[in-house]
Amino acid sequence: MGNLTKARVAAVIVLAASIPLVAGCTTHDSQTSSQNVPNASPTPSPSHSTSPIDVTRTPPDISGSAKTFVRLADRTGSEEVTVIPSIRAGTIAVATECAGEGKTIIMVGKLTTYTIPCTTTPSTTYNEIGLGSSRQHVLITVTASAGIHWGLSVGWRPGHERPS
Repeated sequence: MGNLTKARVAAVIVLAASIPLVAGCTTHDSQTSSQNVPNASPTPSPSHSTSPIDVTRTPPDISGSAKTFVRLADRTGSEEVTVIPSIRAGTIAVATECAGEGKTIIMVGKLTTYTIPCTTTPSTTYNEIGLGSSRQHVLITVTASAGIHWGLSVGWRPGHERPS
């Protein structure tokens, strides 16, 4: 094992030990693969997109997840979506789509809460939350401004890494 590889392994171990919960965010249209970009602000999909998001029919994509907890489309208003009884250590994927003037606030239990600005041009925001240990009774809620149409998908996969 070279010195560079040893340094990377040591850095990963230090990060894993010191950061039990890590969240990252990206925005993409529904037909592209997601990238992990920490602290990214959601932006609307370009108006010239060939595959517009249809929040009325298709829940957001979380195809990389091994388990799906929630897949909702064509929602308006605020909602207590579900309580996930148990989530093992790993990565939670949260994809949100919204359209309309205003904002949505997504709450994933006590793990994270974030606000997504919504515009008339539909957009998708993808977040990952790394869990170093299992969690019980995780309440998922969405608070949306009047007139906002939204979709939400929440999934899980084993392992967690800090978004790069």
